[in-house]
Parts: sequence; C-alpha cells; structure tokens
Amino acid sequence: MTDQNIARAAQFAPLIERVHGAHHPELTRVREITMQLQQAGNATRTSALFNELRTVTRNYAIPDDVCGAFEATYQALESADRMQAVA
Repeated sequence: MTDQNIARAAQFAPLIERVHGAHHPELTRVREITMQLQQAGNATRTSALFNELRTVTRNYAIPDDVCGAFEATYQALESADRMQAVA
C-alpha cells in the first residue's frame, strides 16, 4: 500500500506544484522528495525522506486555499509515512 500511496502522490506532485507553487513554494521540495521516495529502496533513506517531508509540509497540514489534488497528495504521503513507520 505504501508504494500505491507514493505512486499516487508522485502522479499529483508536479501538477499541484504547477498550480499552487506560486503560493506554496514548499511544493517544489515536496515533489523532489516524492520522486526520491519512488526510487528509494533503502529503509534508512526512506525514513530520512519522510522526516524531511513532515518538516516541509508541517506534518501534512492542508492549507485552506488548495484543490482536491493537493489534499489527495498530502493524504497519500501521510498514509505512506504512517505505513513505513510501522513496517
């Protein structure tokens, strides 16, 4: 399920960066981390990426001025984060 969540987030990350990036510059780093998570096979590396992601997103806080794709991306990343933490 973590892989599906990461894949979903990776699908939306470039889109939400393009649409919301002017008001949410952190989305560039969110996209970069999401792409790195897709390629990461190392559990230690994955953990470090999720740590940074929690910081960048303020624990996946969804701003009031965003679309459903933005919300879905953060929810998918948060789900993947929770699942990797228990794995």
